[in-house]
Amino acid sequence: MTKHGPQHAKREKKKHHLEQQVLAHLKKSGASLYDALSVRFDPNHTAEIQPVLRALREYGYIEVSRDKMVTITTFGLQQLKSKIR
Repeated sequence: MTKHGPQHAKREKKKHHLEQQVLAHLKKSGASLYDALSVRFDPNHTAEIQPVLRALREYGYIEVSRDKMVTITTFGLQQLKSKIR
């Protein structure tokens, strides 16, 4: 199986959708505990949310404080607005 096959495209689409859901949730609800986001967006504990949260942090769309509070950044808000259009 190649990395760029239909399964890869499906996983990437799902990951992107999950990223948008997390950003929208943080915009609407404000800061949230990291673990609470994990439970909310991955109730079956499949570990799919972990790479999504790491990616959002690496992109600079979210910040995670020392006490594990997650907030959306200005850059994350801009990204969310650009994807809604």
